Parts: sequence; structure tokens; C-alpha cells
Amino acid sequence: MGEPLAGIAGLVLAAGAASRFAGPKQLARLGGEPLVVRAARLALGCCGAGVVVVTGAYGDEVEAVLAGLPVVTARNPDWAAGMGGSLARGVAELPAAASACLVLLGDQPAITSADLDRLVAAWRRAPGAAAAASFADALGAPAIFPAALWRELAMLQGDRGARALLAALPQVTAVAMPHAALDIDTPEDLARVPPP
Repeated sequence: MGEPLAGIAGLVLAAGAASRFAGPKQLARLGGEPLVVRAARLALGCCGAGVVVVTGAYGDEVEAVLAGLPVVTARNPDWAAGMGGSLARGVAELPAAASACLVLLGDQPAITSADLDRLVAAWRRAPGAAAAASFADALGAPAIFPAALWRELAMLQGDRGARALLAALPQVTAVAMPHAALDIDTPEDLARVPPP
């Protein structure tokens, strides 16, 4: 992994109730590490401007496992309304000095530091545009949004997440990332993930 870039802040979304998981998915362990901690560590590895983790459901428990990491936690009291509000809550905590933010989901355990390095490298070639993972014929997280787009991120509501904004943008740098297609919804999904 390359050195963390000073201009990029991380935004990890870990606020959902994970109703199909029947428990706090964020705390499910892969290789002995909670999924949310794994996501935060990945973000810290490439985001030198700081990392914000948005919590909501299970907020106390999730924040407790993050306590040893140099991250800022932001509780979304309206987490049940959908991912849009969590993005808005996280954007409000991003450092103003950052020139971009990396949005990373807490339930994509196949994502690697090499995936994020490729995403960062692609964004640096066209820093005025967003860069996003391309998988399953769509664009989605992980994704990097330049600061000029933060206002639009902050206006998302309900179930409209970053994917909706990416689809509406006139220009996005797409980075092929098959690992991004795997997200965890059930314990069976997690059981199929190879250990790190």
C-alpha cells in the first residue's frame, strides 16, 4: 500500500441495522477482526486527512470496537431512514482542508488495500471528477468524491446513496473492482468470504 494521501479523508458507513444479518453485522468478525474495524483500517491506510466512521444502529457497540483507532465517529440518529442521511452526517464531519473523500462501506470485506491504491491512483489522474469502483455493470463504493461534490453528497436523503449520485454525474473515472461486488447481508455471505 502507498502512503496515505494528505488531501483525502475517509468516510466509512457503518450505521445500518443489518436486519437480514440478525445482529450487528458491523461487529461480525473476519480473520478475528470486526468488519467495521477492517474497513476503518483500510481507510486509514490511504486517507491522510483523517477518517470519519458513521454509526447508528448498535452505535455504542460499534464505537467501542473503534476506540483504539485514530478515527472520528459520527452518530446518525436517523440511520433507519437510509444511507443518504448517513452520507450527509459523515460529510458534515469531514475536515475542511481535505480535497476529496473516499466513501467506503463497512460490509465489503473482499476489498483490499491494493484495490484502494488503484482507485486513488485513478482519481489522481483526474482529480476534478469522482472515481468509483465498477462492478456488476454499475458504479458504486468504494468511491472518491472531490470536495466540489460534497454538497451534493450532503443533500442525499433516504435510500439514495453514493451510487445514485455517481449515476447522475456527467463524468466518473471507473475502476474495475470485482471485489466490490461482494457485500455481506447474511451470515451465509460472511461464511463464503475467504480469510484475509
